[in-house]
Amino acid sequence: MNLSGLRRSDVDSGNPLLKETPAGSAPQGAAANFTWLRSTGYRDGVVLLGGTSIVDFRMRVAQSELRQDLLPSFWSTCGLLIDGNVLMTARVDAISDSSARVERNGLEAVKLDAESRYGDSNFYPNIAILQFTDDHAAIREHVARIGQERTIVDLLAQIVAWLGYCWAVGERGNPLMQGHGIPSATLLERAHGLANIDLSPGLPSASSCPEAIWQAARWWYKAYDAAESTSFTPRGAYLIRQPAAAALGIRDDVQGDQIVGTTRSDELIEGLRKTSKPRPTAKRGAQAKKK
Repeated sequence: MNLSGLRRSDVDSGNPLLKETPAGSAPQGAAANFTWLRSTGYRDGVVLLGGTSIVDFRMRVAQSELRQDLLPSFWSTCGLLIDGNVLMTARVDAISDSSARVERNGLEAVKLDAESRYGDSNFYPNIAILQFTDDHAAIREHVARIGQERTIVDLLAQIVAWLGYCWAVGERGNPLMQGHGIPSATLLERAHGLANIDLSPGLPSASSCPEAIWQAARWWYKAYDAAESTSFTPRGAYLIRQPAAAALGIRDDVQGDQIVGTTRSDELIEGLRKTSKPRPTAKRGAQAKKK
């Protein structure tokens, strides 16, 4: 990607229809994000999430190259919210049921229930809900097309590229700089693009990412007012609990908004060591007597 083509918005202030909405009295934990999401009143639209896993952390840092200040993005993944309870997305770190994902071009439906980590503010401290249109049915239809027509965009190729980068496999550089968008963002960009809505007007290429979608809603909102195809101004709400990207390791704990290290060991590895029986060692003295 040639970053010299990045454009800067000329607006003086952020989108007035994009509101910072605090968590209120809701406690942090397993369903905190879903409680917040319901409180916004939005049941359809684009959801942005910023996570604390190693994969999320590396994806947030990778997007820093698209920012003027080179700071990590607030966001690591995204998806299309449907009726307030399902998120259509293309995840990088979910490799279960891989056969179904191949048949659907990486597309999957994540239920926003008690089993979903997306609701846990410890794993996903940052969340936003954005709307770029009020024709949600059309965007759903285009998402379905992408899941059936790999020729529109190959999300699986992007998933593989990003998984290799996040796991540091081989000699892989930043996929964004090689023209590979973050698959969940590419899904949303193409689905909206088929409806003549540009989710990343400030980018010089089609390599989309959650950061580009966020910048579009916050700083490029007047471009949508001027577009002939739509007069809908982007709107939404957001909650940033973790401005600076940080990764939650398997031996770390969360205390309030902070990730803290502990002296706890890796239970899986230590469990294997405890169950392993040491091999008997022959005594030199006993061997000598037998001879």
